[in-house]
Amino acid sequence: MNYELIMIIVLLFLNIPIYKFLFRIFFEDENDYNESIRHTFTPNIISLFRGEYWRDRTNTARLQFYILICIGIVVLEYIVLNKLINIFR
Repeated sequence: MNYELIMIIVLLFLNIPIYKFLFRIFFEDENDYNESIRHTFTPNIISLFRGEYWRDRTNTARLQFYILICIGIVVLEYIVLNKLINIFR
């Protein structure tokens, strides 16, 4: 295994408190999170007929931003650490 994969795995686990913090910012509770997941996998046309179109769109966007920010944090940390490792080699 190369060190880059190990570094990514370690970063994923070390960032769990940050993911929990962001979770509290994006979602009120577990039910809100579950509703966002439900809306993400519900086709927009069905949400439109249920009268939940805009709620569906905002919940889907909220979940996507949460995932994107969590991934972005790991990528940025990986880039910084990789640069630091290369400097001190």
